[in-house]
Amino acid sequence: MSALSLLRNIACAGAVLMSVACGKNYVIDGTVGAYGYEGQKLTLMEFTPYSTTLFDSCLVSHGKFSMQGKTDMARLVFLCRKGQPIMPMYLERGKITINIEPTGIQRKGTRQNNLLEQFLSSKRPLDNMYDDVWQRRVELMRSGSIDNERMSQLQDSLVQIVRECEDLIYDFISSNYKEAVATGVFAMLTTTPGRQVSPLMRRVLDNAPDEFIESPIVQDYMERTGYTRP
Repeated sequence: MSALSLLRNIACAGAVLMSVACGKNYVIDGTVGAYGYEGQKLTLMEFTPYSTTLFDSCLVSHGKFSMQGKTDMARLVFLCRKGQPIMPMYLERGKITINIEPTGIQRKGTRQNNLLEQFLSSKRPLDNMYDDVWQRRVELMRSGSIDNERMSQLQDSLVQIVRECEDLIYDFISSNYKEAVATGVFAMLTTTPGRQVSPLMRRVLDNAPDEFIESPIVQDYMERTGYTRP
C-alpha cells in the first residue's frame, strides 16, 4: 500500500469516527390501524419548562410511517399529531417500533422504550380501574339516592387503587434510578406547577442516588418545590 493510499484510508476512518461521535442513529418504523391518521403529519417534540424542540416529522401513508436521524443521547420526546402529544417515547440509538391501534399505542425496540412500555402497560389496568370506580361514584351521586355505605365502599376502592399506583411508580423509578426512563417518568409526574412535594415524590427523592438527584429535571423540581434531602 502506498503512503498516499494509507493516508486516504486513515482520513476515511477518521471521518467515520467523527460522524459516529457527532450522533447515534435512530430508526423509527410505525404502523397505524387507528382511524383518521392517513395523510396526517406526525412530529417528535421535546417539551421542557423553558422550550419546545421539534426533532423529526413525517406523513402517515398507507397505514405506515418512518423517521430516522441522529441523537446524541436518549431523549424523552412525544409523538404528536396536529401538534398534540399522543404518546411519550424515547429518541435513542436503535430501531424503534411504534404501533398505533384504536385500543392504544405501543413503543418498543430499544432499552428505554422497552422499560417505558413495561411501566405504562403495568399502570394502565390501574388507571382503567380508577376511571371505572370514579364513574360509578359519579353515577351514584347523580342518581339522587343516598347510599352512604356504597359511597364509602367506592371511596375506599379509589384510595386503594391510588395506593397501588403509587407503589408501582415508586418501585419502577427506584428500580431504574440510573436509567434515563426514571427521570422521564419523574418528569411526566411532576409537570404541574405545584409548590409542594407530594408524599410519593418525597419518597422517591429521599431514597434516590446522587446521579438521579443531579439530573436537571430533578433539580428543577427541587428548586420549584423547595425540597431538600434529609
